[in-house]
Amino acid sequence: MKFNSTKEAWNFWTVYGGHIGFDVRVNYENKSKIDGVITSARYICSNEGYGAKDKRDHKTRRPRAETRTGCKVRMGITIDREIGNYELHELHVEHNHVLQLHGTCHLMPSQRKISTLQAFEIETADDSGIVPKEAHELPSRQVGGPTNLGYTRRDHKNYLRTKRQRELIYGEAATMLKYFQDKKSENSAFEYDVQLDCDEKIANIFWDDARMIIDYAHFGDVVTFDTTFGTNKEYRPFGVFVGFNHFRETVIFGAALLYDETFDSFKWLFNTFLSVHNKRQPRTIFTDQDTAMGKAINAVFIEAWHGLCNFHIMQNAMKHLPQKKKDEDGPNVLAEFSACMYKYENAEAFEAAFTALRSKVDTQTWLDSIYKVKEKWARCFMRNAYTLGMRSTQLSESLNIDLKNHLKSDLDILRFFKHLERVVQGKRDNELNEEYESRKKVARVRIRTPAIIQASKVYTPRIFEDFQDEYERSISTYIKPSEEHNIYNVAIASLDPESTYEEESRVLVDHEEQQVSCSCGQFERLGILCCHALKALDVMNIKYLSSHYILKRWTREARSGTIQDSHGNIILEDPRVGDRLCLKFFIHKFHGIASKALVSEECSKLVDDALESLSKKVEEEASSTTCRNEATWEEPDGSLQTACLKKKEIQKKNSRRTKSWIEKQRPNKKKRKTTKLVPENQSCDRGEKDMPTTQHQATTEQPAGINENGLQEYGWMTRLLMINHTTSRSETIQNRRHTHLGENKDAHENNKVRQKFTSVLSHVEVAVRWRSGSLAVGRWAPRLQPPGQPPSSR
Repeated sequence: MKFNSTKEAWNFWTVYGGHIGFDVRVNYENKSKIDGVITSARYICSNEGYGAKDKRDHKTRRPRAETRTGCKVRMGITIDREIGNYELHELHVEHNHVLQLHGTCHLMPSQRKISTLQAFEIETADDSGIVPKEAHELPSRQVGGPTNLGYTRRDHKNYLRTKRQRELIYGEAATMLKYFQDKKSENSAFEYDVQLDCDEKIANIFWDDARMIIDYAHFGDVVTFDTTFGTNKEYRPFGVFVGFNHFRETVIFGAALLYDETFDSFKWLFNTFLSVHNKRQPRTIFTDQDTAMGKAINAVFIEAWHGLCNFHIMQNAMKHLPQKKKDEDGPNVLAEFSACMYKYENAEAFEAAFTALRSKVDTQTWLDSIYKVKEKWARCFMRNAYTLGMRSTQLSESLNIDLKNHLKSDLDILRFFKHLERVVQGKRDNELNEEYESRKKVARVRIRTPAIIQASKVYTPRIFEDFQDEYERSISTYIKPSEEHNIYNVAIASLDPESTYEEESRVLVDHEEQQVSCSCGQFERLGILCCHALKALDVMNIKYLSSHYILKRWTREARSGTIQDSHGNIILEDPRVGDRLCLKFFIHKFHGIASKALVSEECSKLVDDALESLSKKVEEEASSTTCRNEATWEEPDGSLQTACLKKKEIQKKNSRRTKSWIEKQRPNKKKRKTTKLVPENQSCDRGEKDMPTTQHQATTEQPAGINENGLQEYGWMTRLLMINHTTSRSETIQNRRHTHLGENKDAHENNKVRQKFTSVLSHVEVAVRWRSGSLAVGRWAPRLQPPGQPPSSR
């Protein structure tokens, strides 16, 4: 045989070994010192030769099994300088060992190789959150079983581990910045920023993709911001800006990894957030009761109204205010506080109810602090606040729950970003589903009036349902003119037989401009006309809604229009959407051809030859043109290699779970009293921790309580004696660890001393207990003195 190159010869030897059933390896390859060309090579069976004697056989418990049998199978090739190819000059094919079966040949290392396409599929499955076991089973079924796949599950896991190690070879900071730069190269609208500390270490990180910038331009009027922990390996606070779209689905406006939750970190984050979004401030922002966050919002979002999360406030109320049980009599403080938060629409009524609430609580510290910010949570002070129905940071917390379902705290920073993309994409898929349903289904119209028909075509389904409910309520209202000009008093009648009415609302009308303004302020808060205003419009014979009463963010065309970035460029959500559609077309077409080619061997041969020639032409054409492939990993430049993340000091977790404050309120079960034994090298009292040993022995002869056996302890002698028999398992392990660290000599001496003290002090212990009257067993029992009498001379 003759081969054009050594690579061709090695590939033939590998295929031959897999066909026969033996593993192969390279014995040698000789290179010319003149031109560096390989002049000769030998490829052999992996069982060739004999293994060297293991010098550790007498120490190892499970020595490695022997695989060498001195097999003579080999193939040698030499170069022909005149022709330039390699020819066979040596060949042995007789094995002296058992060959592998056809069903086990795929497990040999020489037959296991992950191709480029398989590597792409492995990485895609990992980015999609599919575990390696399931990701390996899918391609195995596609090729007819694991024997035809070409690699094992262990190779699958090793490839992923090697890939992650290669990506993190220059550190997490360089990997993170390289990830951001790749996103920037894919779409120039991607924005990110980092904050460095005095040591040039990365402390805070913020990023925004093109879709987040577009979403904020359309729906960034009301924003919630919250931070959560435990979603990344460094336990950094993960902050996210969230809102809702015209379908009331969650949208993300930006994300950040912070080093800490201080005023400076929040101020930098908020300023960066505004700079990315063209300095456009939200009208309303909701957060929790974090003091540093609140100060930063007041310093940066000067045009926004800051509201507090009502859910967090109620949680704190349950923690600080007394709770009424079912079988108890008296005021329900929590119910009264909830009424102050949601019920009262008048400030005077709120003040009176809150004053009465204070008189029912002994400790008013928390009530005083929450009263100072009543404008941010009480309903009566939020009548004119533009909230769109939002009263809490529930959207942010819902996103955090989704993150914890998809993420683990042991993920490196690159895997954290990739898994976060999946969570964000899941939220965007929900919007696509809602868009599809809104275009497929016809809105359910209960009352066929001009305004309802107009709203069903303009509003999204969820907003239309809210508008239709308000319109139905407007039918059951009564209206009467006020003594003041152009003002109507409108009230809603209840459905009970007593015909009661809700509190009247004052509606100011303008007949020339055909505008109304209600005192309830629902349109100013939610962007939807209230029933009072709809009643006034009906009295004015206005049957259609004016354009200024239809908020664009609630309509089906809320995303219409183009958005520009901070540099004035039009933002495209996916500039490579054409390439992705082309790839989708090619994949479907290739799969169709491949399925048809399996009909006969002639068809398979035809497709194989066509693909081979097509592949060569594509490679030649691609090498001469600009590559538009996906961003691949390249070695970072010098600036990225010097980047470093500022590490947090992570506290070690205790083995016991931390109890919540609700669990702490429950009555504890009765536990058996136990005495904590103090080691001999520590003091018995916390205040005597640093006391010298001699002074400690002289001052610890007082009784130390009752132990678990009901016997009175008498100082360090008793403790020393009992430690010898009650050493805990953790202390035993610690002693063993000290022995391995070179302290076995001291431990041995201490054990000798302890044994001597035990033999002597055992008699002293019995005498002390007998003198105190605490020993009443065996032959000593009849000789104990009655209670209240001094002990005898014995």
